[in-house]
Amino acid sequence: MNSPGRSRRVPPKNNLLDLLKAEFADARAAHRLFAELIEQETYDRSFCLKLFEVANEAGGAAWEIRRLAILMLEHQILKLDPANSKEFDFLFTQLNLKQSPLSIARSVLKEGYTTTEVPGFTSEFRRKLERHNHVHEQIRGPRTELNAVYDFIQLARHDCKLSLARYLFAPDEVVQRILDQLRVSNGVKDVDTQEPAFVADELRHAVDLLPDYEARILKGLSHSASIYWVAEATSSEFNSLVEYPLTTVVVVVKPPGSELEFEIKRAGRRRPNPLNIVFARDGYTVPPSHRVDGGGMQWLLRYEAKTASRLARVYRLVHGDNAPTAGYVARSSVSSVPTNRENAQLLTYLTEPHIFGKEFGRMRVALGESVEAFTEEGDAILPHLRGELGLTAQFIGHVAPAQAILAGTSSFRLDKLALYLSSDGPKNYFTKGLGVRYTKQDAKRLAGELLEEVLGVYRPPKVSYQNYQNYVEAALSEESNRARADQVYLSLTQQIGKLWGTLLAARGYSRGESFVARNVGLKSFWSGGEWKVKIIFMDHDALVIPGPQTQNFHAHGTLPSMAVDERYIWDKSNLNRFATSEVGYLQRIYRPAQSVCAQGEAFALRALKHAYRKTQNALVKNPEMEKLFNRVFIKRLLDWDTLVSGYLKNNSSNVAWKKKMREMMAAKGYKRRAFDAYMEIIEKNKDFIKRYEFLFED
Repeated sequence: MNSPGRSRRVPPKNNLLDLLKAEFADARAAHRLFAELIEQETYDRSFCLKLFEVANEAGGAAWEIRRLAILMLEHQILKLDPANSKEFDFLFTQLNLKQSPLSIARSVLKEGYTTTEVPGFTSEFRRKLERHNHVHEQIRGPRTELNAVYDFIQLARHDCKLSLARYLFAPDEVVQRILDQLRVSNGVKDVDTQEPAFVADELRHAVDLLPDYEARILKGLSHSASIYWVAEATSSEFNSLVEYPLTTVVVVVKPPGSELEFEIKRAGRRRPNPLNIVFARDGYTVPPSHRVDGGGMQWLLRYEAKTASRLARVYRLVHGDNAPTAGYVARSSVSSVPTNRENAQLLTYLTEPHIFGKEFGRMRVALGESVEAFTEEGDAILPHLRGELGLTAQFIGHVAPAQAILAGTSSFRLDKLALYLSSDGPKNYFTKGLGVRYTKQDAKRLAGELLEEVLGVYRPPKVSYQNYQNYVEAALSEESNRARADQVYLSLTQQIGKLWGTLLAARGYSRGESFVARNVGLKSFWSGGEWKVKIIFMDHDALVIPGPQTQNFHAHGTLPSMAVDERYIWDKSNLNRFATSEVGYLQRIYRPAQSVCAQGEAFALRALKHAYRKTQNALVKNPEMEKLFNRVFIKRLLDWDTLVSGYLKNNSSNVAWKKKMREMMAAKGYKRRAFDAYMEIIEKNKDFIKRYEFLFED
């Protein structure tokens, strides 16, 4: 199931060898491993040594056989008595995890473990492997059914789900395997000489957070400034090592044994022309940022890196914790583009019909319309240049195609999770998305894979499969799953409130772009020795946070934009709009009872207020904030709250209060009509303000 349009082979039900022939190029090697696995109903060191040999690169086995051996090794470890410290010591040594006879390597702390002491680490290590007990428990010696083997094989295909893979697949070979599944062209590192210093600081911080293994893989992908494009070999299946998520133009990398994800933004279309020019689609002109179809615009990627870094920096200064946002870790300009024959220089690719191909005429019309529109929009980069080559140069001057690499993203966006967990989930994922047939077993596995991501730990329901909707409902009704679903839902609502409260206090907004469900994802991760779930906010190309040049709170334009953010977060004024808000999607995913929904709302508002107040306090008192904001802005920060609080107390008609406010604003250097202007804005946006009056209460 490598890409949309490929025919998927339904596994035969005759015997083990037939099944393995359908799934592996080297079916004999897989059969030998399975035959021994099924024989070993208890832990066996000699079998583990054999599995280590197969899993290591030096053994010469194919990648899919090595993955299979790793999952079998995890299966064997789960059969080992937790009290057998001698055998665990042997295994940790084989995995190169020992720092000394009495201690585990400190690198595991960045991987989410809490201790390097062997007993404590052993307990957490087992707990992490137990996540897939529902697959391992189906392997029951000679009584093992073919469906259980098939589920085991499918789990082994997902490198990121194999916890031990990070210790047995070298970073360099992982990078090479990633490159083998992409098209690669030349690029040049994008250096912005006007970039604020905090952007580089946040880049370093994002990289410093990475465990050593992921950091080495990222370095292998980013050090050369190469540009990466989707290829026919790039899978769109969930949790592939290299994944081209359905309906997107990005590629995500999910390293072996890792919960982290890297996003390559943007990586082209899966067609002969990965990069194209579009001016109108379905009778409507596209936004300027979408005129480079399949690619990114340099100025926009720069802007996004700056605003996302500013938000991350503010969040950490306030809360002492990392923001639930992705880190922008690399950016390159596109020098060449892959074609059917070879890589072509960008200027040539967009100018020569024999290079671009049969859609050249349509592309050139869109290119000309785009240049004309950019000029009318006041975006004049170059003087008018004659000829076809000159027109291309003008277009490139306007857009400067570029690509960015982000760390800490999630391909599991809220809208897609809700869709795939709905009754039409399998049809949308398998049939419409991947273009393949699917079985009931595939549908069950899809539900399990999605629920594992949104719950952290998932236990399949003990029911016979009737249909997808009933199965998902049964899964979320299972006692342990239901408890986790409610716990995670409540946590996520607080995470949302915390981020938005921070942004509101800094007088920032995104016009909905940072909060719309298609730009927000969920990610399960291993932290503190247990599985957790977090929400991640991505795509900050419309994010606005006042900077060093901003002295005043420009409420006139900001409040309506904040209200748009609210609409995409949890607008409850309209049921249809709420259904497509973040919280609306979360309720469709987790299906909490009304009492839990009410509790989640209370938790979110409490977190919102706490973050709002804490951010204001940090802005006023933390000297580091002066590097991000204007001193006058900070000095005047609380004036808006003072005015709103007075308005909400019905003081707007109180002559004495109005006189006091005018004097306060005059003393702080406001313009003469500032008070009246603010009062007009408050009145115009009173519905939005009243919904959040608790922020201004003492």
